Amino acid sequence: MTSISVSEQQVASSNNVLVTSDATVASFSVWSEASHEDGSDASPVFAKKTGSQDRDEHSAAHSSIRKSTRLSIVQAVETTSSRSEKVLEELTINKLNIQSLGLVGRDDEKSILKNCYQRLCNANGDQTPSAPPCSQEASAIIVPNELVFVQGYSGIGKSALARTIQTEIEESSNAVYVEGKYEFTSTDEPYSGISQAFGKLCNKFKDCPAETRDKISSAVAENMREEAFMLMSMIPEISVFLDLDDANSIWIYGSSPGREHERWKYAFRTFTRILGSHFAPIIIMLDDLQWADVSSLDIMDYLMSDVQNPYPLMIIGCYRSNEVDENSILYNRIQTLRCKHQNGIVKLTDIKLENCSIDSINKIIMSMMGIDDDSMTRDLADVCFKRTLGNPFFLIEFMRALQAEGLVVFNIIMMKWVWDVKEIENSTMSAANVVDLLKGRMQKLPNDVQLLLQYAACLGSSFSIAILKNIWSQHACIKLIRATDDIEDMLRQIEKVKLVEPCALDELRWVHDKVQEAALSLSDLVTPPFQCALGIFLYQGLEKEQLEQQLFDVADLVNKGNPTERLDVAVLNLRAAKKARKMAALFSAAQYIKYAIEQLPNDKWKLHRVLALQLYSIGAEMEYALGNIPTAEEYIGIILDRDEFTPMETLPLKKMKAQILATAHLRWNEACDFGLVILKDLGYNFVWKASLIPIQMLMAIKKIAKRVKKISVKDVEKMGFVEDKKQLAAVDILKLMKHLTYSANTLPLCFLCVCKVIEITLDHGISLCSADCFATFGGILMFLFKDHKAASHICDLAFALQRRSGRRHIADTIHSAWAFVLVQTKPLHEGLNLTLKGYTQGLRDGDPLDSTNCLINRFVLLPYMMGRSLESIIEQFPKIAPQLEESGITNNILTLKVWWQMMLNLQLPPIETSKKLEGEKFRQSEEKAESNMYIGNVNLAIGELLLFFGEHEERAKRLLGEEKGKTYSELVQGYPPHGIETFHRGITWYAMARKTGNRKYKSRATEVRKEITKWVKKGNPNAKDYDVFLRAEQAVLDKKYKKANDLYKQAIVHAARIGHLSHVALYNERFAEYQLEVLGDVDDCKYRMEEAIRYYTEWGATGKANQLRQSLSSITDLFWLM
Repeated sequence: MTSISVSEQQVASSNNVLVTSDATVASFSVWSEASHEDGSDASPVFAKKTGSQDRDEHSAAHSSIRKSTRLSIVQAVETTSSRSEKVLEELTINKLNIQSLGLVGRDDEKSILKNCYQRLCNANGDQTPSAPPCSQEASAIIVPNELVFVQGYSGIGKSALARTIQTEIEESSNAVYVEGKYEFTSTDEPYSGISQAFGKLCNKFKDCPAETRDKISSAVAENMREEAFMLMSMIPEISVFLDLDDANSIWIYGSSPGREHERWKYAFRTFTRILGSHFAPIIIMLDDLQWADVSSLDIMDYLMSDVQNPYPLMIIGCYRSNEVDENSILYNRIQTLRCKHQNGIVKLTDIKLENCSIDSINKIIMSMMGIDDDSMTRDLADVCFKRTLGNPFFLIEFMRALQAEGLVVFNIIMMKWVWDVKEIENSTMSAANVVDLLKGRMQKLPNDVQLLLQYAACLGSSFSIAILKNIWSQHACIKLIRATDDIEDMLRQIEKVKLVEPCALDELRWVHDKVQEAALSLSDLVTPPFQCALGIFLYQGLEKEQLEQQLFDVADLVNKGNPTERLDVAVLNLRAAKKARKMAALFSAAQYIKYAIEQLPNDKWKLHRVLALQLYSIGAEMEYALGNIPTAEEYIGIILDRDEFTPMETLPLKKMKAQILATAHLRWNEACDFGLVILKDLGYNFVWKASLIPIQMLMAIKKIAKRVKKISVKDVEKMGFVEDKKQLAAVDILKLMKHLTYSANTLPLCFLCVCKVIEITLDHGISLCSADCFATFGGILMFLFKDHKAASHICDLAFALQRRSGRRHIADTIHSAWAFVLVQTKPLHEGLNLTLKGYTQGLRDGDPLDSTNCLINRFVLLPYMMGRSLESIIEQFPKIAPQLEESGITNNILTLKVWWQMMLNLQLPPIETSKKLEGEKFRQSEEKAESNMYIGNVNLAIGELLLFFGEHEERAKRLLGEEKGKTYSELVQGYPPHGIETFHRGITWYAMARKTGNRKYKSRATEVRKEITKWVKKGNPNAKDYDVFLRAEQAVLDKKYKKANDLYKQAIVHAARIGHLSHVALYNERFAEYQLEVLGDVDDCKYRMEEAIRYYTEWGATGKANQLRQSLSSITDLFWLM
């Protein structure tokens, strides 16, 4: 047997332990004496297992005390026994020091975590937050957020390691640390851990000054007012920033699952940025990620990859490595995040925790017992290491069990911890795992307390005391005939033995998920039928608000069994699915719907047709959004194959069928035909024969144009709104048809659908699609008739309609108006703020297509068309590329890559490899896309390289060969770069005409020049220098040299005035060539060449500038020879 004295440090820290009264001494002696005589006192197991030699040693050490006090003790027993028990209860020196245990043996891991935190802080510089971000513009250099994954077995210390970061953030008054946890009993519950963490973040502001809360509230109202009310369903605590009186005035509109998903992304990102404007950095620990739902992992991904967040964010994700394999959703998400780490979007660090070494186990035991000498506890550490394999949580519970069983005892008289290693080895052979140990501890509690533990375990990792009381009084005491109703006393007992701990007002949580697991398996009571019955009880008994808060937990409980109330269960799951859908938790919603459908009775079509229709409709919607096309089609077919439903009832499913035909099966024409069938069912059979559609289109356009031209903005402000449901449904399908027909390249039918929406708007009122279709109609007039005035007027009407109808579809309206009309009627710089607005509002609206269209226009196309420096454009690419990749819009992703590589090549020397789109960002030889947008962008990019590198002959050869009929302007008609592409094409034709004198080049050059002259006459402010420059080139061909000189100078001055660097450089270069080749004026040639070099250098085309320097040197040599 081993006996170890406690250290002086522990004695010193336990001032309340050594009580010197005679009664206390007597009580100690009674306890000691009794333990020798019958083994029935406070440590019966210890007394029973101590050998005779140990008892003799113990007795000898205290014989004098026993002799001198026996009589007084016998007399005082009755008066002191209760006080003795109280004193022993209040002692701390005789208990294992578990609460203040530090993290032992994890110094390397703590250092890695600390370095991640310091890297985040150092990279972001001054951590004093500024005002909340009000702009989405990616103008500042954004440092990647820190993502740390801590993996290891249960109980290994993952959470404890993550919490050590709190000591680091104490040095920063603005840093904040919060936690969220996922449950093994509710793996489908959406956002549970995320909502906990953000709820705690919101609560942090309750202690902030009112001024701070007001600032945050103002930022929320300005940037995400509707989205904040939307988030309340998940994060009730966000109400601290909201004026709840506004709730009724907020229109949280529904939309497709894809758009809702994007809206939630925007909401979380914006809210995190706003909170980060006060707390920085924000550290979020998400525990037990192996049980996280798909939607939570999406949010974690979105927050980490938010390259526009100027405030530092760190997420620490802990998960059990033995429960995550290649088939798990967490594993696949981690691989996705690793790719983002490699691309510099996020900093990802892996920390793998192994079991503690025997030395670390020994240090933990020493810390528990307050012992300084490691040799004294080595034998105990050896056996503990064998039994627990070095798992820290298992060790703690193992030591608690040893003390509870009397195998490790603190002897008050000797002031020593004593144990017998052999006895421990013999008595603990059967301990299989920590759950068994915990169950052993629980089984020592009264039966009613054990039952209460099992009920609490069914409620999750944390639970409401009020709900537990309700269950106990209404379910346990009645159905299980339990007499004990003092739940407060039972809860105190549970807290006393460290099974649960307070976590919020009127809430408790399990100290570890293994404790909850042990409680669930404590007896045979908690079976699936029991959990199901408990769920039904909660569903029927909870108040409305309570049920809404606990809806997912209740549904998950019910779904564990085979309920008899099948119809009620179907309705419950429908409610859960609708809530999950509203939160964009698509996978969870699909699972609830699937279970609900299984509960429908056989007579569902006769007696419960409305319920069945809702379930199949929402189920199809969720499965389609998740990409599970066969299941979606199965649900759709079940409804559409039945005759009892009206066209309005089946409309969502028919619309979905058309979308699946187009996007999943790429049968665009068939999808368009089906769309016309849907419209016919709604009473809109307005399309003539296919062969007559072009004629019908022209007639409709002229008719609508005549009506629209008479309308003013004031008239729009007086318009009402469409109220008829059938008309609204028709507008929705026409909007879908607009996109389907455009993608199918059946433009006449596309234009006809747009005209029909405008007709409904004029006849019946404004709808959500009115503004977008008016803007598109303006583009149609520009495209077909070059009617700048009418197109501009219609765009003004479109924006007026948008103001009336709200934010919905605003990105679509802005993109259509700018890209197809305003780019030809307004100065380019006016598009910068407009397209930025389209981008930010498109994100809020959940519109990834049009928001990224606006993003590309704002940061790529417009700056290039305005002649901004290449470097200023290129530096934006790394910031916008992640957003485009995230959107999944292939055309936009490829557009960025093509333009990125083109601009990188323009900075290089004009050698053969630079003229090809082959490089780090894009390799044409490896891309197999075939869309018009992609082909048009590639041809434009190659054309730009050949133009600026002076390869006019090769460019002309391409235009007459592989690009014939496939120029950007022909493939992507009316899109912003078509103007500059057309102009640059004209320069090539003029260069070849001057060089060869060939008529075919002259005629093509003249054709381009006349087209651009028409633009200018129609009022295009961005084509004036194009027109002047091409007239200068024409004057050279016409040998009107004085006129040419004047026109070249005018073009250069105009381009310089608007800051178009590339055109000033190009115009000077062409002017210099003309001076040398046609006039032989070396002096003027040198001056113009020097100007070209200066502007090419400023533009960023340094390779081109160096090439011209070499040419200038040759010209100078020629001059001296002359």
